[in-house]
Amino acid sequence: MDDYNETKNFFNSNATNYSNSDSHKNDSDLEILMNSMELSGDMIGLDIATGSGFTAIKMATYIKKVYALDFAENMLRETRKLANENGMDNIEVVKAPVEELPYTDNFFDVVTCRRAAHHFMDKEKFLKESYRVLKNNGMIGIDDMTASDDNVENLNRLERLRDHTHMYAESPERWAQLLKDQGFRDIKYKIYEKRLNFLEWVYPVAENSPEGIESYNFLKKADSTFLSYIDFKNNSFIKRWVVVTARK
Repeated sequence: MDDYNETKNFFNSNATNYSNSDSHKNDSDLEILMNSMELSGDMIGLDIATGSGFTAIKMATYIKKVYALDFAENMLRETRKLANENGMDNIEVVKAPVEELPYTDNFFDVVTCRRAAHHFMDKEKFLKESYRVLKNNGMIGIDDMTASDDNVENLNRLERLRDHTHMYAESPERWAQLLKDQGFRDIKYKIYEKRLNFLEWVYPVAENSPEGIESYNFLKKADSTFLSYIDFKNNSFIKRWVVVTARK
């Protein structure tokens, strides 16, 4: 429960910062996710851990109705604000945890989750619930930070220094296995890469905060294999996201 409350407090405190994040709003992984989902006008969708709502808003331009779910009240406030600014009347915000979705079985045509799953304490339960609420042949699309099996542990150490609510990012292969274990099929994934300078990466945490300083020191002293993998140079490095899709 302490981890749950810490995560909730972090996102409530940083909701406005996330709503102003150009990376969350405009990076190409969002378009990759949308293009991978085979969206059509009569669909009903669920965006899990919607944050400030960028994915829900984007998906709502393609389909009939989108439910934007999060457990942080301030994040949902930002989603409502963004929906109103974009004149979107087909979005409904919902406060609920990702492990207990307040919907009946076989309700949604599509479920998405972007840049959030590394915060989940129980990915298996998240996927089980997603499978339950999806219609037969419905699609799930997950977009999250990633690294290869050999480098994901160092990625997680770095991300936890910046953000103590970070639980665990998964390799693409691990995501495929998690989805398969819950009964999903037709599993596919794509990798999106972007070079970030340190200030871009550490946001919304301040560079001179204890978290920012610890993160920078880790990068300066990290294993050479990991530094080569992320191509750390001139205070910048490559960050990777995996966009994985599957069917019920």
